[in-house]
Formats: sequence, C-alpha cells, structure tokens
Amino acid sequence: MADRFSNREVREVRPSAMKAIIVEDEFLAAIHAESALEGLGVEVVGMAEDRAGALALANEELEVALVDLNLRDGFTGPSIGMELAHAGIRVVFVTANPSDLNGLDTLQSPVLEKPLEQTKLGQVLELDSSEECRRT
Repeated sequence: MADRFSNREVREVRPSAMKAIIVEDEFLAAIHAESALEGLGVEVVGMAEDRAGALALANEELEVALVDLNLRDGFTGPSIGMELAHAGIRVVFVTANPSDLNGLDTLQSPVLEKPLEQTKLGQVLELDSSEECRRT
C-alpha cells in the first residue's frame, strides 16, 4: 500500500524471504532493482527516494538495502548507507558512478554498477566477500 504523505511504499511481508529495501530516486532503476531482487527470491518491502524515506523503512526485520548515491535530496546515499549499516542492515551500493564513493565507504560495502545485473547481485547477497563485486 502506498503512503500518500511520504515518498515510501510499504508492502505486506512474507515471513520466510530475505527482506530488502531499495533507496533509489529514479523510477526505472528502482523497478529494475526490484525485479532483480524478486528474481533472486528476495522480498522488497519498500522503496524510498531520500534519507527520510529510507530511515522510515529501516527496522529490525530488514536484512539488505540497495542504496544509490545520488538521491532526491542530493548526494546522501553514502551517509544513508552508514546509518542503515549501523542499524544492522547489510548495504549494497548501486550506482552509475562507483568512483564517486571513493574514500566515503568506510564499511567497504559492496558496490554494483548500473545497470544492475541480477547475477552479480546474487553473488553479493550470497557471498559477501565476492572479489568480482567488491570495490578494491
């Protein structure tokens, strides 16, 4: 169901699937990420376009957040990622410009380049240390 007073969407959650949120302000990129996650059996429980929406969706049941760097409220993806990681949520950055994250990702979160590839996303979600999908 959509919350008409914010930029987030909340969905009914299946109890057994890995749960994820998508923090992305480009509609087509968000839909593509949702399709990739669902193709891997991951349940997307919400989408956000900015910091307020992302933090409103953060809860103890979330396991993964796909986070773009440039969002509706500016270059806030790295700081959002840090806040989500400190809340115990695994962060995967998804961006067209991975070099923009140089020096800003102190957690060494995986970084995937747009357009998002479902195969690489699956590797990152199953093998946290996959060399092919991590920044060096």
